[in-house]
Amino acid sequence: MNAFAAWETGAAAGFDSNIDRSVNGGESDTYLTAYASLIWEPSGESRVGWSGAATLEGTSFANNSDLNYAVISISPGATYFPHALWRVNISPFFEAKVVNDSDQSALAFGGQVSMRQQIGKDFYTGQYYIYKDSRADVETYSYTEHVIGVFLGVNWTEAVFSEVGYEFSRGDSFRTVNTRSTIASGRGKHIIYSEAFGTDVIREEVDQNAIGVSAGIDWNKSLFSYIVYTYTTINGDLGSSTSHAGSLGIGYRF
Repeated sequence: MNAFAAWETGAAAGFDSNIDRSVNGGESDTYLTAYASLIWEPSGESRVGWSGAATLEGTSFANNSDLNYAVISISPGATYFPHALWRVNISPFFEAKVVNDSDQSALAFGGQVSMRQQIGKDFYTGQYYIYKDSRADVETYSYTEHVIGVFLGVNWTEAVFSEVGYEFSRGDSFRTVNTRSTIASGRGKHIIYSEAFGTDVIREEVDQNAIGVSAGIDWNKSLFSYIVYTYTTINGDLGSSTSHAGSLGIGYRF
């Protein structure tokens, strides 16, 4: 199996209206993030090729520095081309995350299966499934989840694209509450008080629905920029919560 590799680096500024996943309104914050990746793609000389990435990323929040983190991930995989306009990717992954709030530092592993179909010259669609098992230093922040998603994209020109997607996930998640009176008997588990969030944190099983839109421009063969917005709802025994998140970024391919 043949593949070629390339380096990519970038930075982004973003916001999240509910960084603490609160059921009582939520705390908003802005952040800066930067990354460097080694990406390998199949050469296209055969139906099967190597693919994947190794990434180092760091993020700093403007208001809540306890959430600042660094993460390294590796996801070696394989790509199969059943048709010239259809590709299938299969990839396990491993992730190590260090957070200023050490309770949230974690090791994670899982796998992803994704497909992408080119429709004519300008349109493409895709589908994916992800399984992730994350083991944090404190059990409240550990979780397993199953994720499915679909997306539709348009190449408006050779340099400009936009995309819309939907994602559903089910699994454990930490959530914050302002008072223990919110927590009815038997709801959730692993209740702790978080210094980082200044309130109680509880883990429970939730359903998440997310709708995202994005657009990007390739300014030349190396330089590109993008903008992303995502609206997410979380539903569990503790109640429902929502969040608005977005980012504006720039990257460079070597």
